[in-house]
Amino acid sequence: SQEEQAELKAAVDDSFSAVVNVDAVPAAYGTFSKISRLNGEISREGNDITILPDITSSGIVTEVLIKEGDTVSVGDIIAYIDPSRPGQSFMASPVVAKASGIVSDLAVSVGEMAGASTVIATLTSNEDLIITASVPEKFIGSLRPGMSALFESVAYPGRMYEGTLSYISPNLNRQSRSADIKIDITGSTEGLMDGMYIKLNLETEHIDNAMIVPSAALDTYLGDDVVYVVEDGAAVRKTVETGSSNDTETVILSGLDEGELVITAGNVTNGTPVNVV
Repeated sequence: SQEEQAELKAAVDDSFSAVVNVDAVPAAYGTFSKISRLNGEISREGNDITILPDITSSGIVTEVLIKEGDTVSVGDIIAYIDPSRPGQSFMASPVVAKASGIVSDLAVSVGEMAGASTVIATLTSNEDLIITASVPEKFIGSLRPGMSALFESVAYPGRMYEGTLSYISPNLNRQSRSADIKIDITGSTEGLMDGMYIKLNLETEHIDNAMIVPSAALDTYLGDDVVYVVEDGAAVRKTVETGSSNDTETVILSGLDEGELVITAGNVTNGTPVNVV
């Protein structure tokens, strides 16, 4: 063919030309990971928590120790209620938080009456925050619970949060050809709020002990995928079978042995004299 003749001529010309400097790395086994970029949203699985006073009779709120936006821990005293009547003397009863969270609503003020059923405050817990998203059908087969995820909120560009895939819907949306997933937030939730829009980097493929080469090493010859390896100071073309690819790496299924020096940069053809730099 014309392509073969051109390559033969180039090889002959190379034999009379200077050696070509190339970059090369050894073919090696490693862990291959493919990251897909999706859109998602923060939502809350649990309900808000209401704090009630532990009293047997109503009384006057004498002190409020929290304000909206404060973080409350289990056991914190948030208010005091005095159940005494005129002519009586009682110690004010503390209202104790039986859960942790952020005060989203403060329902009473000093001087108001409060009984056993009076809501003193409502707490929102960031421990209940999750990520919800939809994954295209083509990725579903490679997803497994426990796969890692990174995400960022549009409110905090560049601040990355960590999560883990916890749920994959057994049903496919026929219109969007996607499945709903949930991501548990495993790291800090600082600054995150229910309803926030997020950009999600989800590991949609994970292969252990895969033969991996830089994608820059791949070329084509007569319709086949090829790489060039360094043998006895020359570039040697090898036809390979490729698997998955990500932004920088490609999995090699066959045609290449571990440790072979794969050329990643340099203008070579089969038989070109090379010098690895």
